[in-house]
Amino acid sequence: MFFLLFACGASAQWTQRANFPGTPRAKSVSFTINNKIYLIGGVTNASVVLRDVWEYDIVSDTWTQKPLFPGPERYGASSFVINDKGYIATGGNDNGYLDDLWQYDPVNGLWSQKTGLPVGSAQHENQRREAYAFTINGKGYLGGGDGFVFGPNGTWNYSFFDLWEYDPASNTWTTKADMPDFLGRNMSVGVAINNKGYVGLGCDVWQSTNHTSLWEYDPLTNTWTARDSFPSSFTTDAAAFVVDSTLYVAGGVNIATIALSPQLFAFSPSSNSWTALPSFTGGAIAGQVTATSSGRAFMGTGYNAAIMARNDWWELSVASGLESLHHASPGDVIAYPLPVNSRLHIQTEKSISFIELIDVNGQKVKKYDSGFSDLNTSDLIPGMYVLTVHFINGDESRQRLLKMN
Repeated sequence: MFFLLFACGASAQWTQRANFPGTPRAKSVSFTINNKIYLIGGVTNASVVLRDVWEYDIVSDTWTQKPLFPGPERYGASSFVINDKGYIATGGNDNGYLDDLWQYDPVNGLWSQKTGLPVGSAQHENQRREAYAFTINGKGYLGGGDGFVFGPNGTWNYSFFDLWEYDPASNTWTTKADMPDFLGRNMSVGVAINNKGYVGLGCDVWQSTNHTSLWEYDPLTNTWTARDSFPSSFTTDAAAFVVDSTLYVAGGVNIATIALSPQLFAFSPSSNSWTALPSFTGGAIAGQVTATSSGRAFMGTGYNAAIMARNDWWELSVASGLESLHHASPGDVIAYPLPVNSRLHIQTEKSISFIELIDVNGQKVKKYDSGFSDLNTSDLIPGMYVLTVHFINGDESRQRLLKMN
């Protein structure tokens, strides 16, 4: 037997945790290894670029400062994790942009410099900041961002639409297919879900136009597929994270109005659709870090609505709702697709008495007394629910359910 615990009882999805104790900052980089979140560098309100390292213990809700990062200070760097080792790459500082790569081993607390992005045919060709990055099947992927290229006929600012694959076994980079829209993406988002990459949003190199498109990358075929566009104009310097095979995008800037947003959206790859969720409790935010571990999501630092650096730290419960401890046997119920749109399919070998859906306030919003294999969910309001299956023998099984559009 195993236990599932659904937290809460309150309608608010965000819970403030221990504030980041370092200097308030934005544009830091982070990664998660074994219930520890590592936050590196960033830039302060006084435009001081940092290289300090902090460790957040998810279990104890405490921060610990670690030895300084041995490489150059940086903001707007990118990160990925492979085999319980963290990698940070690229970024910018007062001396320009970077193309380096560093590996962190939390076991001994040591950093090792690895092979950076290839130099390219032009001087400083692959130095960049604000790139996206993700991990799939033991390989790191990095692309996008902006940089300066110094060519024989002049210097120009450039926003990338490329993709590179890093193999830690050979410590080498390989170029992959460019994004098909050839839109250079600055301050965009990139995550991996079920062995595919999802990249999009951001702005152009001149920071004058918001991009709303989203693309899916398949490393097996080295191809890109267009997905449903982001439904908001606040696409620049937003943060993205993944919980239960769902992409979440929080905050962001609308370049046209120079305004920040507290928005929170969820994207379902299975239904190719976006859903607006309750806004971030901490207010408008951009340039923040996000991290996930064992289904828990965290977000903090960044800029507030006044474009001042912040040091608050929050946890998002994407299954907010009912306080319920219950027993269920593994494999009792298979519900799909998750997240759900208009129809939910149920598979189980046990006899069902009835099925209920409960919202984040603990209210029963729907009951199914028949037709258990195919449930109509089209009339549900988008948001989080708990699917509760009551069996004839008195047992119950519950699981989180995200209703999309």
